[in-house]
Amino acid sequence: MTTQAGDPTTIGSFAIQGRLGRGAMGSVYLARSPGGRLVAVKVVRDELADDARFRARFAREIEAARKVSGAFTAAVVDADPDAEHPWLATEYLPGPTLQNAIETSGPMTPAGVQALAGGLAEALVAIHRCGLVHRDLKPSNIVLTGNGPRVIDFGIARALEEVSLTATGLVIGTPGYLSPEQITGTSIGPPSDVFALGAVLVFAASGRGPFATGNPASLLHRIVHEQPHIPPLPSPLHDAVRHCLAQDLAQRPTPSDLLHLLGSPANTGLLAPPADTIRLPPPPTKLLPEPPPPQPKPQPKPQSQPHPQPAQPAGATFTTSKTRSAVFAALLTILTIGFFPGEESRRTMPPAVALFFLAFDVFLLYLTIRTWRLVLRRRVELRLTPQGLTVIRRSQQASVPWQAVPRLRVAGDPRRPWLIAWIDPPFQSSLPVPRRNDHGGIRLYPIAHGATHKRRMHQLNELRAALNWYAGYKHDDSY
Repeated sequence: MTTQAGDPTTIGSFAIQGRLGRGAMGSVYLARSPGGRLVAVKVVRDELADDARFRARFAREIEAARKVSGAFTAAVVDADPDAEHPWLATEYLPGPTLQNAIETSGPMTPAGVQALAGGLAEALVAIHRCGLVHRDLKPSNIVLTGNGPRVIDFGIARALEEVSLTATGLVIGTPGYLSPEQITGTSIGPPSDVFALGAVLVFAASGRGPFATGNPASLLHRIVHEQPHIPPLPSPLHDAVRHCLAQDLAQRPTPSDLLHLLGSPANTGLLAPPADTIRLPPPPTKLLPEPPPPQPKPQPKPQSQPHPQPAQPAGATFTTSKTRSAVFAALLTILTIGFFPGEESRRTMPPAVALFFLAFDVFLLYLTIRTWRLVLRRRVELRLTPQGLTVIRRSQQASVPWQAVPRLRVAGDPRRPWLIAWIDPPFQSSLPVPRRNDHGGIRLYPIAHGATHKRRMHQLNELRAALNWYAGYKHDDSY
């Protein structure tokens, strides 16, 4: 763990020891207090520091966070929301995150999951009692200590949400642990944290989330429209997790209800966190001036980051398929040839029958040509990322940043829907798609044309979810 070029040497009264990581808010440093205690200092990045709304919200969230008991969280040590680069110092917790512990040692035992559930429920009670909602509870924001789990980074997501629509590439929350109301944009409150708690417990018990994995669009669609997958757990733990993951907010228990449902908290030692600390040279002292004897420099050990950088979604990809169209085209071609009567047959059959066969063959020929057109059409691939959208057609490719896309809409025939995009003129000429205007927009991507109704609706729902995730303030979902 080292500092990088441009990193400060001190922040407030804290001496920087090294960089821990970088997240959505800014950089995170390990520092020493004047008395020699270790703290984690989060420094706001430039774009957010220049936003007055963020500063105001950040200051309010800091004041609320100071009231949360440090027995369940990383307590706030000091902060300066009015500094040139606002910062927040919290207690440094030397244990591993739940994410690292599961990746290293595998899923927890049922007893360990119950101990984790009790500890996290206590933490949420303390957070909610102070009027805070975490909004981003996930395995990497939970640190396992010898005295139970601690929750970190609470109160930050709400401040970030104030500027999320204007900050380029800023993604708030983690798809696999967002509640349905966070995805749909309805009221967000303590039940949202309870839903995330249920998802965290599933991850702790199985090593995967309750809605599997995949691109963010797939995860968001499954969270809103599908039932979670909960591994076998003993009662009442299984019932508690199931109620936490209820779609209806009214059916989710409060953290206090969870503590009552789970009974007496299990021994927190069942969590058994592996040793995971950062070794630093002792702070300078005048009482012991003698330098330590020289010794070989030890190889640095991989260290977990108590405040890791949030994983940025890699993006959602949608591709047109020709498989079904090719099968139908082949079958129609065979039928057209088979139903076309030969010369001898036409002479012997009555005129009315011959006319029927001719009309039927013309109809089959029309369907065959129409289907082969779908097969011969170039494959189109659409990629959506936090930075913008990319359209690929054979060897041609064009990327458009979200700043150049004023509006997006799904429109057209329900059996042949299109993604319509309004794109600034400088970027229109590079798009590898035919210029088919639709009320001022461009037909950018054919959504599952030629597919079954079920497949078309599945891709349509996933595309809408991806648009809401990456460009919700540009997406017109009135279709």
